[in-house]
Amino acid sequence: MDNNYISRAEHDEYVKRMDDEHRRMNNRIVILEKSGQQMQSLINNVGKMAVNMEHMVEEQRSQSERLERLEKLPLNNWNIVKSGVYNAIGASIGGAIIAAILFFL
Repeated sequence: MDNNYISRAEHDEYVKRMDDEHRRMNNRIVILEKSGQQMQSLINNVGKMAVNMEHMVEEQRSQSERLERLEKLPLNNWNIVKSGVYNAIGASIGGAIIAAILFFL
């Protein structure tokens, strides 16, 4: 019979090394789980940020439209004033012509 048994000291050393390896693997697993949780949190935050950016773009579009209308308002008012001045001048000239015709009749 072949007697290839290992000694108790060798067995204890083997068990100690295996326990150390298991501890290292467990630590790696814990670190990977934390990293996975952080990645998931980051992914969720990026998703929320994308939704917020979308809302900001919509708000900027509506503000741009409002700003454009406000910028055109002085021009529209100026055009109304010019039109009123032209109408007043035309009415004055027309009134003067009618008054001249009536004066000479």
